[in-house]
Amino acid sequence: MKTIFVTGNHPRHIYVVKKFSKYFKNFTWIIEKREININHKELLKQSNFYREHINNFKKNEKYFFNEAEQFERDNQNKITYISRDKINSKIFNEKILRKINNYNPKILFSYGCQKINVNNFKGKKIKCFNIHGGLLPKYKGVNTNFWPHINGESNMIGLTLHKLDYEIDSGNIFFQTSVKINEKDTINTLSCKAVVNFCETVPNKIFYELKKNIEIKGIKFNSKRKTYKKIDFKPSLVKKAYKKFEIFLNSKKIQNKIKLINII
Repeated sequence: MKTIFVTGNHPRHIYVVKKFSKYFKNFTWIIEKREININHKELLKQSNFYREHINNFKKNEKYFFNEAEQFERDNQNKITYISRDKINSKIFNEKILRKINNYNPKILFSYGCQKINVNNFKGKKIKCFNIHGGLLPKYKGVNTNFWPHINGESNMIGLTLHKLDYEIDSGNIFFQTSVKINEKDTINTLSCKAVVNFCETVPNKIFYELKKNIEIKGIKFNSKRKTYKKIDFKPSLVKKAYKKFEIFLNSKKIQNKIKLINII
C-alpha cells in the first residue's frame, strides 16, 4: 500500500514512522519542523522548572528513540521538509495535496503536525489516519498526555489511532494503547513509553486490517468534549503536574484499569 506520512520532526515522530514503515514499506514523507510549543522560546526564559522539564524530556526522547536519527538519515530521498514558522496553513496543505497528486498514495498517517484539511482530498481514494498523543474522547487537542496528570488521572496516558476528519480529534477510533506505570516512572518516561507501546502493536494491526478491508470504519464516539488548546498551557502547571503525579504514584489509583477502544 502506497503511504504518505506527515509528521513533526521530533524523535518520537521519526520513531513512529520507522515502526510503521516496517509494514507500510512503500512511502513518501513530509516532515514539519516546529517547536514543542508556539511560545516555547519565551517559556524557556520565564520558567526554570519548565526548562528542566523540557531538557529532561529531550534526554528521555534520545534514550527511548535512539534509532530515530539514523532512520531519518537513511530515508532522506523520501523526505520533504517544511518549516512551520515560514509557511501558513494554506501553503502547508497545498504542499500535502501536491505530494498526494504526484505520489498517489492509498493511505495517509499524520502525527505531530498542524491540522490537515481533509476537504482537499474529496474525490480522492485515500484513507486518512491521525496518531493522537492522548486517549480520546476525553483528551482532545494539544498536550493531551500532560493534562491527565493535572487532573489526577495519570493512568490516562496513551495514544489513539483515529480517522483524520474535518474537526480536530473527532474521527472514528481504530486502536488505542496505554502504558503500565511503575514507581520509577516520571511524567516524561510515561510519555515516551506510551509511544513505544503503541508502536509494538498498532502498525501490525492496522496494516493487516486494511489488507482485509480497506474500507474499515472504526468506532464512532461522542466527540463533544473539551478540546485542550495551546493557550491553556502555562509553565506554572508543570510543577503542579509533577506534584499531582507523585500523589498518584502513592495512591490506589495506580491500580485502576482504563477502558481502551479497539476495533479488534
